[in-house]
Amino acid sequence: MLPCAYCERPLTCDACQTPYIPPTPEAYEALSLSGSAIICPACEKVLVCHWCKTPYDGTPEGDGDQQDVPGA
Repeated sequence: MLPCAYCERPLTCDACQTPYIPPTPEAYEALSLSGSAIICPACEKVLVCHWCKTPYDGTPEGDGDQQDVPGA
């Protein structure tokens, strides 16, 4: 079972409660790419971790934090 990249608990879809198993090697690789949305193969919704509620929607974690800092 894959761990969530954010809370390290088993990655389970919040919408359908199905453990996430990547359907292809490409889908597995997309987990490490912050710009890639992950779709649950069981319910076909954007994958959201059941435990920490983090969406795997392709939005980088902390997006926008560095843009407001002068000189960053």
